[in-house]
Amino acid sequence: MGKSNEDKKGASNDRIFKMLVSIDARITNIEERLSDMATKDNLDYMRNKIEERINEVRLEVRALGRAVDKDSLAVLDFEKRIARIEKREAVQ
Repeated sequence: MGKSNEDKKGASNDRIFKMLVSIDARITNIEERLSDMATKDNLDYMRNKIEERINEVRLEVRALGRAVDKDSLAVLDFEKRIARIEKREAVQ
């Protein structure tokens, strides 16, 4: 016929227990994911390291830029010298 009051309580308690186990599993999953996340200190450390590397690259690029400028001046100087030599040869 109908379920007795104790059967209903048992089924209800079983559902509550399953729900609590599910919630506990979810909380554990969230805690694990949060522990894998970087902290503010980790992010600050990484940001500082990246900025240091960027500054090193900037120094290298500036040095290369200066070297290229000096080379281009040298090429221009040789171009002027060659033009003078060609003029002298043409005159003679």
